[in-house]
This record gives sequence, structure tokens and C-alpha cells, in this order.
Amino acid sequence: MFNAKVNDKKMALYLTHYIYRNTSLEDYHCTAVQMNGEFYKKIYNIVYRKVKNVCLLHKFIVNYNGDVSLDKILATIPEELHFKFMTYIQDLKFQFDFGSGWDDVAVVEHISSNQSLTSYILSGNFKECCNNGCYLTDEVMCEINKDVYNRIYMLLSGGYFC
Repeated sequence: MFNAKVNDKKMALYLTHYIYRNTSLEDYHCTAVQMNGEFYKKIYNIVYRKVKNVCLLHKFIVNYNGDVSLDKILATIPEELHFKFMTYIQDLKFQFDFGSGWDDVAVVEHISSNQSLTSYILSGNFKECCNNGCYLTDEVMCEINKDVYNRIYMLLSGGYFC
């Protein structure tokens, strides 16, 4: 389902959509809102909640291979997380169709030791656009998406989500 057939680049793309792109951010994107400090805080809170889910649940699919039944996977997960895990994998599966035309991932600077995962994810083009008062147009969104994707790839390949 996931890691048996999905490499880190594709998984990073799915996580980018889950964590950042396919959230209520789209409501703001549709109106080409002006990005600023208040906007940064709103999106930070959305991304923070999504990253928290990834850190809690992603470790359960890392060693999954296509031959293992869902019942066996659920047996390794605390019962109170079953529903949350099922929702998480459904959300990731939903992301499979998004971003197929995106540029390949690029290596960017690593997270610093005093930086939270959410701060790192938003620290590049997104933060720069908020600092500069950019409008969230299609072109700006495209550049931010690429940067966020690169940063999520760096975190995923660095083992930060497990």
C-alpha cells in the first residue's frame, strides 16, 4: 500500500499535500489573500496539527509491506489510535492523485537543531512571502509548494517522522 511500493520522493509528495497543500490553505489561495504575520500564524497552526499527526502515526506504516493485512498492522498500534490511523492512511491514499506534474524534489538546507518541524517546513519561500506581503496567487503558491515539498522530503529522508 505505501512503503512497499512508494519511495521517499513520492511519500514526501503525499505528505506535502496532507500537511500543507490540501488543507484550508486552499480557501485562502482561491481569494489570493495577502500574506503577512497573521496569515503565517494561521497556516502554522494548520501545519503544526498535521505534522503532529504524521509524527504520531507515520511510524506505523514505515515498515509496512503489501503482504501484511490491515489487521496485523492494527495489532501493532494502540487501540485508541486505530480510528486516527485509519483516517490518516485514507487521507494519504487520497493524495496519490495529486501533484503528479510537480518538479522533482531538490535538496535544501537541513533543519537546525533548535528549529521545530513546522517552523522548518514553513521557513523558506512561505515565510519569505509572508514577510514581504506577497499575494497568494497561483504563481506564488507554485513556488511555495515546491519549497515545502523539498523541506518535507528532507525531514522524511532524515527520519524525522518516525
